[in-house]
Amino acid sequence: MKIKKLEHKGLILNARVGTSDEKTFDEVIVRNVYEKRYFKIQTGEHWIDLGGNVGAFALNAISKGATVDIYEPDPFNCKMIEKNLKANNFDANIFQKAVVANDLKKMTMYVGNNMQVWRNSLYKNWGNQKFTVPCVHYSEVFKNESDCCKMDIEGAEMPILEAMDLFPRKMVFEWSFDIDGRIERYKNTIDNLKKNYTNLVEQDKRFYNLSDYIIPSRFIVKANNIYCYE
Repeated sequence: MKIKKLEHKGLILNARVGTSDEKTFDEVIVRNVYEKRYFKIQTGEHWIDLGGNVGAFALNAISKGATVDIYEPDPFNCKMIEKNLKANNFDANIFQKAVVANDLKKMTMYVGNNMQVWRNSLYKNWGNQKFTVPCVHYSEVFKNESDCCKMDIEGAEMPILEAMDLFPRKMVFEWSFDIDGRIERYKNTIDNLKKNYTNLVEQDKRFYNLSDYIIPSRFIVKANNIYCYE
């Protein structure tokens, strides 16, 4: 597969042409969607990256002085993570595993449409390729409240957020309404997180204020980033 080298403010990302890799670079490194104005990744922090994809978040965090544990179940994405870390002379721990809230040791992962590998999911069958991936329970990953977490795992975030009883000091996650569009489930999760964080910011506040049972069709973008911090 043809590789295209992308660069922004000294960070290099090798992107597979014809995949979602270039969109990942733009979203995570150029537009910095996982920080925005809500909090900053800081020197000395340890981040757990659930859904490492091709390593864009890890590159951003390491460049700011953080250390990172990356969890990415797709073996092809893991190879790209290794390639991108090496291109920037960075180091991180890579675990080729899906983080889950059940006791399964293996699950089926479904590849996103049209090589949109950033949409690979354990919970939505896109009707394309699928393969078996190893799993690890979230309690084996979240062990220290001083850690921080970025979570973008296409539906697998929901049961983890509902079950977790140890809360990272900082956390940003994407809630995937196109995996489960129930508004009540989202609101209940947000309400519970508000009990454990001084600050919780929804990037798009319209979702919480909806009276609908399920996400309405008029919402073209069916995902929301949530920022939790002290």
